[in-house]
Amino acid sequence: MTTAGSARRLSRDDWLDAAMTAMAHGGVRGIRVEPLAKAMRTSKGSFYWHFRDRADLVRATLERWEQLETDRVIEVVESTTHPRERLRRLLAIAHRQDPERPDPSVALTGDHDDPVRVVLERVTARRIGFVAEQLMALGIAPEEAARRATLAYTSYLGYAALVRSAPGVLPADQAVRRYIETVLTVLVSTTTEHRRDG
Repeated sequence: MTTAGSARRLSRDDWLDAAMTAMAHGGVRGIRVEPLAKAMRTSKGSFYWHFRDRADLVRATLERWEQLETDRVIEVVESTTHPRERLRRLLAIAHRQDPERPDPSVALTGDHDDPVRVVLERVTARRIGFVAEQLMALGIAPEEAARRATLAYTSYLGYAALVRSAPGVLPADQAVRRYIETVLTVLVSTTTEHRRDG
């Protein structure tokens, strides 16, 4: 229990978790040491025990976001054998967003710092590329798969934006599952002209 005049000892992961939440709402600009320390009822000394400076915290937070919300999600989804089921599982994970900590992709889009842009572009390319791979595995021609994967991701970003700005208009419970099935149906429809040759 923290008492007046004492600072709670926090781990590096505690700081990164708090920074992830701040980034989800305010982008990289939301990651500020003093407000984070105040929110966690600790001192800046705790911060400097784990990080060299704010830039070090930002870099580590972006790395953690990429690892947890892209790399690890893809690992989980790849454990499913069939590409259509991979897409269904991916959509279910992607649309299970917490309003308290939505995907920071939307908040990061306005940040023009090179390190942020590099990570955001890499994450975006990996996510779109993974969806396109599943569509190609279902027999959809590469160019069409890339278009549909991009469409799917822009739809997801719109959904993520609504989680932040107007969660009350989003489908809930059973309606979310129906929404996901609608998106999946659009993604995997295989009209003749969009299938691979052969």
